[in-house]
Amino acid sequence: MKRAAPGPARLRRALVRARFRPAGPDGPPVLTVRPGPGSGPAAAAAARALAEAGHGHLGGHLELRAYGPAPRPQDAADAARRAVHRALAA
Repeated sequence: MKRAAPGPARLRRALVRARFRPAGPDGPPVLTVRPGPGSGPAAAAAARALAEAGHGHLGGHLELRAYGPAPRPQDAADAARRAVHRALAA
């Protein structure tokens, strides 16, 4: 019995979850990110989101978790941006 030739490979995207905890007003304006895949673009996106919201003087801690294959830099940045917006809205 012959098997059919495999079709085009399906590209799976990583699921990226981000959590941002802002520092208090007395805390230093430092953004810390736990090292991991996509953390560089995510940190830049989080800092931009803080500055655009008028809170560039605040810092905080950004935690990224990726499930599946390594995340694309854009996916990590989008997740970080959403996490900052959620944290500022709360």
